[in-house]
Amino acid sequence: MTRNHNSDQDCVIEAGWALVERNGKQVLEKDVSIVIRDSEIVDIRPGKVQGWQARVDASDCLVLPGFISGHTHTCISSPARGLIESGRFMDRPCAMVENFSDEELDALTAYNMAEIVKSGCTTFVEMSGSVRYAKSFVRVARAWGVRAYVSVIVPNSDRLMKIWYRTDDRVLLDSVPETLRDIEEALQFGLEINQSDDDLVRAQMAIHAADTHTPETLAAVKAAAAKLGNGVHIHLAQRIREVEACERMWGMRPVAWLESLGFFDQQVIAAHLYKMDMEKDPAILKRHGVNYVHCACMASMLHQASQPLPEALAGGLNISLGIDQIGNDYMENIKLATLNGQLRMSLLEKDSKAKMQRPLIADTIRAATVGGANMLRRGDLGRLAPGAKADLCVVDVTKPLGGVGALPPEPLHHLLYSSGRNVRHVMINGRMQVHDGKLVAADEGRVVSEGGEASKRIWEGLQKEGWFDAPPPPNSRG
Repeated sequence: MTRNHNSDQDCVIEAGWALVERNGKQVLEKDVSIVIRDSEIVDIRPGKVQGWQARVDASDCLVLPGFISGHTHTCISSPARGLIESGRFMDRPCAMVENFSDEELDALTAYNMAEIVKSGCTTFVEMSGSVRYAKSFVRVARAWGVRAYVSVIVPNSDRLMKIWYRTDDRVLLDSVPETLRDIEEALQFGLEINQSDDDLVRAQMAIHAADTHTPETLAAVKAAAAKLGNGVHIHLAQRIREVEACERMWGMRPVAWLESLGFFDQQVIAAHLYKMDMEKDPAILKRHGVNYVHCACMASMLHQASQPLPEALAGGLNISLGIDQIGNDYMENIKLATLNGQLRMSLLEKDSKAKMQRPLIADTIRAATVGGANMLRRGDLGRLAPGAKADLCVVDVTKPLGGVGALPPEPLHHLLYSSGRNVRHVMINGRMQVHDGKLVAADEGRVVSEGGEASKRIWEGLQKEGWFDAPPPPNSRG
């Protein structure tokens, strides 16, 4: 790629295939030029465009809108990777991060953000575990020019486990004053973010889940969200304990209870849903326009493969895909969402009374792009169209092991054989963040080295505690 012109953000991407939006639908078009000026796509034309010196040769690739991750916990994404798969929980590896300096915290954040961006993600919907984690996320995102919606989970991570895994509901009721303080702290952080001139990073509110809140704290979150804008980001119906707690305390399952409180009378981004009432809840969520985020990439510790993508499709919900944590490869997320959804339907459709629709790769690509944009109410994201932001990713669909040596006739299907290693270029807001598979938003070698040192410190702390020597406990945290 050469850049011999006035603006370093003006270029043409010459695509072998491109998933273009025409008349509100995503269609594949072959041999097109995507013209980018400053931060926007200004034209998409057949063939080559004359008069532009800066060109990106993607003639053997598929160009897609940049992926939107509807649910991330970026800072603490990787500390538990490779450690919890035998049945341990991730609380101790993640707790080690709480004593990190800001520099160490940023090194871990940067490593995780690099992985996610390198796999094609251009927008993060980030739920940080604390204000400190959120500040680390914002520092790295702003330095790199990454697009993000960031929130702070309430209750904060240092208080969450005590409330979440309580054996006495008095713990939740007694937690209300401190949770109200957490809400105010998250609101003030968000107001500061939204007052900045940086329109790439915006703030929203977040809650952990229905079982760690009361009507009083949910009302406070709703009021805070109205001041920030951009909605509320939540986990919803994510565990059987959430269902049991809501039924025990409030006499309803989580979705019905939140509806009864008017919590859905606002923009809501809800991750997981794998313990919702599959017959009744989709209609409630559809009625209120609640957005569903399907997270397929996390380790099986949280049973992510069982999330109800077929039911969400059949219910007409707006669907987004999210990284969540541990597995940061967005391409794998697309693949697993498709395959796990098909498997779920094959196993359950005979006996389930819920409506189901078999997910196809076109459905999960739409969720990764347009679905995420609709969730954020951003008509300028998730699309390859004139007037849209120049957020895109370029995927090699010809080389081994995903391709067959030539430009294929149905390139979306080749994504089922691809991973983040097939992503060649990533652009955010008209600027290349990944070029030829290499992170260029920052020094990739330094990001990997410093991230590795942060991980080594976590392992050393666990070693001193004897964490590796103890047998994995029974997986009873459902």
